[in-house]
Amino acid sequence: MVVGLFLVSLLKGETVGLVELNHPRSPRRATALLTEGGLEAVTHQTVATRAGVGRATVYRHWPSLLDLRLAALEAGMPPLPPVPEELRAASGNDPRAELIYRLNVLAERWDDEQSGAVLAAVLGGSRHDEGMRRLRESLLNQIADALRPAVTTAVERGQLPPDVTPETFAMATAGPLFFERFFVGNHLGRDTVNAVVDAALRGWS
Repeated sequence: MVVGLFLVSLLKGETVGLVELNHPRSPRRATALLTEGGLEAVTHQTVATRAGVGRATVYRHWPSLLDLRLAALEAGMPPLPPVPEELRAASGNDPRAELIYRLNVLAERWDDEQSGAVLAAVLGGSRHDEGMRRLRESLLNQIADALRPAVTTAVERGQLPPDVTPETFAMATAGPLFFERFFVGNHLGRDTVNAVVDAALRGWS
């Protein structure tokens, strides 16, 4: 995440220390190049020009183009926030409540224009390109990691069978939500998220 935060600062034209890089920052400036021209617009030269620094400075932090684009993705799609303790307490640590919370946060992000542009850049690339494959894997892993604690608890409580992994649950829930948002064009309300989570839980019960 520090690398992504540095990219945010670089694109904003800031000179910051390592301690400052550990502070939360808005990812919107880092996704500017993605939203303007897609993934192909993110190069060492364009980032250097936008930041007003030498290209060698960018190369020092991201030696390869893939490193640079992964950092841009990281800055534009930061990890989902932790589940509020009050929600855990109110639900009795019910994994369904946590899954719904996590996926609602994700749905809200997908309604954001810049986050949508990041997704379009990543998913629109060639399926045979190794860099694009890694970018897509990075996105799936981020979603699966966010769902991992709740899925693990659901398996332990018998609400999901032992062979269900965070990755498969992410595909069964985030997949339909993604289709609804970007293929159908509908905004994702809480009722939609609730229905998708409940359908996934019933399907494995």
